[in-house]
Parts: sequence; C-alpha cells; structure tokens
Amino acid sequence: MKKILVILLIAGLIAVLINPVALAQKKVKLELWAFVNTHARWFRSMAEDYQKQVNPNFTLAVKEIEYTALHDKLLVALQAGGVGAPDFGDVEQGRFGGFVKGKIGFVELNEKLQAGNYLDKLVASREALYTWKGKIYGVEHALCPVVLYYRADVFKNAGIAVPLETWDDFIIAGKKLSKGEVKMTPLGDDTWPILLRQRGIDWFDAQGNLAADSPKAVETLEWIMNLRDKHGIADDPPGGSVYNPAWYGSVKEGKYLTKIGADWYAGFLKDNVPELEGKWAAMPLPYWKDDPVRRPTSCHGGTGLTIISYSKNQEEAWKFMEFSMLSVEGNVRRYLLTKLWPPFKPAWGDERLLTPDSYFSNQVLGRLFSELGPYVPEQHQSPYMAEMWAAYGKFWRDIVDGRKTVAEAVKAICDEVRKAMR
Repeated sequence: MKKILVILLIAGLIAVLINPVALAQKKVKLELWAFVNTHARWFRSMAEDYQKQVNPNFTLAVKEIEYTALHDKLLVALQAGGVGAPDFGDVEQGRFGGFVKGKIGFVELNEKLQAGNYLDKLVASREALYTWKGKIYGVEHALCPVVLYYRADVFKNAGIAVPLETWDDFIIAGKKLSKGEVKMTPLGDDTWPILLRQRGIDWFDAQGNLAADSPKAVETLEWIMNLRDKHGIADDPPGGSVYNPAWYGSVKEGKYLTKIGADWYAGFLKDNVPELEGKWAAMPLPYWKDDPVRRPTSCHGGTGLTIISYSKNQEEAWKFMEFSMLSVEGNVRRYLLTKLWPPFKPAWGDERLLTPDSYFSNQVLGRLFSELGPYVPEQHQSPYMAEMWAAYGKFWRDIVDGRKTVAEAVKAICDEVRKAMR
C-alpha cells in the first residue's frame, strides 16, 4: 500500500511539472540592449502588453547604452562566450558586419521566420542588412525612407513653392532663404551615403566590393561641399554633427531650415526641439536631373533586433520578438511612438498610420512615407561597413576644414578600407 502511495505521489509531481499552467508560473526575466531612447520606450511598452496578454511572469529589462559603447560591449561579450551578454541586442546595420567575422553570436532566424510565414511579410532589402551567407540574424525596425524636413512656416512666409522638384531648385530656394547665420541645411556627415543611394550607387556594391571612390560617388560628395563653398547655403553644424545637442540648439533658434533625414529623424526632432511643434513639415527629396527614375527618396540607417545565441531563454525571446517586431499592433505602435515606418507589410493598411501629426503642421507623414516606400533603394551590407564608417569619420574633418580635397580624402578613406579588407 505504501509503495502504491509513493508511486501515485511521484506521478502527481510529474503531472504538475509537465502541466503548461505550472510551467507558466516560472519567472522569466530577459535583458535587451538598445542605443536609442525611442526604441527603448517602445520595447518597454510592448513588454508591458506581453506580460498582460501572454505571460504574466515575463519581465524585460531594457538597458539604454550609448551607440558605440553598446556595439563594442556586445562584441566583447560574444567573443568571451556570452559572458555578460543580454538576451537581445538591438544592432545598428552599420555595425552588423563586425559581428559576422568568426563565430556569430546571434540566433539564426530562417526556420522561425519561414515557419511563421513572415518572410513574405518583411521587406527583403531591409532583411538583407542582417543576413550573412544566406542566414538571417535580425529583424529590421524600419523601412527608413528619406525625406526633406523643412521649416514650413519660413518657406510659406518667403513664398517658396513646395515640393522642390530638383536639387537645382533646392539651391535656388536656399540662396533666397540663407541670410547671415541662417542656412538652408547643415553639412551633415550622413548626407553623402544618403544621396549616393538616391543616385543608385552605394559605398559597397551588391557583391560587397568597395565602390565609394567611383567617379559618381566622388562627384556627389563634391556637390555636397559646394553647398557651402560655392553656393553659401550650408555650413558645418555646431558640434560638428547633426546629432550633437549643440546642433539641436541651433535648430531651436531657427538657424537651419531643412534637414535631409529618414523617417526616424522625425522622432529626433520631436524629442530634441519640441518647441517647434507646428512649424516643420516634410517633402520628397528633390531629384537629380540625370536620374532616369527621378527617385524621390533614399534610405538611411536601420537597426535589427537580434536574439543572442547564449541566451538561456531563446524560445521566450522568440515569442516576444513575434509579439513585438512581427505583429501589426507592434509595428503600428512603434510608428506612433517613433515615426519609424514599418518594414512589416501587413501593417501598411492600418488607419492609425495615416493620422495627422500636429508637430509636422498636421501633415499625414504616414501617407508620404507610404508613397515613397516603393522607391526606397537597396542598402548594401558589408562585413567592412564599420571600417568604412570609421575611415570616413577619420577624414571627414579634413574635408570640412579644407585640409584635403574631396578626391584626396575619398582616396585616403578607401585605401584604409581596402587595407582592412586585405
């Protein structure tokens, strides 16, 4: 009799252990690293809903880490066999190439994406940024269409008709509006790769070969510098960067009237110069006269959420990725919070994406982004993208300060990258 009771007791314990309800009681705490506050806010919002709707014992600690520090710290953690690594890494596309040299510390997502029928729902060119040798390691946050943000109030008062059709029209308008410290646009170091893609070229070609020193690429950077040197409608932004707090201070003072930027830059303007609500608007990029497509946009940036292969909770991590990155609700909410236009096609028809935005003069930014979506060019990835950005950053000041001509600087940049590639 005692033996039977023991057997029944053991059977009962086994039943409890394999019961899904009992298993759901297990506390699951995941950690995610993000480098930008807009992403972090959205992740926290989605984690709250996931806890309410899917797993009440789920918590997500979202750590905001400065861009360079995050990628360097994550790379070191993965090289150390996962010591100190999080469960998720929000990896910017310009740094992704550095993570595919040697052992890759991200979970391959191909089978999971195929099983969930997600591959056809995602924009393939954006997923290509997180793909290496046919294996997908991240899910993109945004389509990243580029527009020309402009001070609608100033343009209206000056009688400038919008949209500006060509870059020649942009220069003409800039000469009318630029007076003293007030300039049409900044000499942002992000402008060169943006305009290259608008013209159908890139730093690297589709095969991964360096192409930044092609004649058309050099000509494009010379055109950008001539906005200052020849036309007088641009200058070096305060702090030397369009992401520096000093730059936003000058924007607040009305010293810059346009900014070429991706969808996500709308969120940056809102966060950093909220005082200018109702004074900004956006238009398609002016086109290049030699462009047979007359492409009204480009693409810039991109960040992919990755699951770290050393995570002890990979299945829960994937479920949260589905809930947040691969759902209509998650993509719509991200757009409402950050202005990141979804790369998840099923979300494109949601009416909430087409609401007027008071910050941008009640313009329906979502409609503009959706119209530009089909024209967004490919953005080519390379394992040496980080080296390219590093070399470009190294010589950018030489270009701006006149220590090197554009041609000399581009040669020096490409020499460094090719040396690294060898």
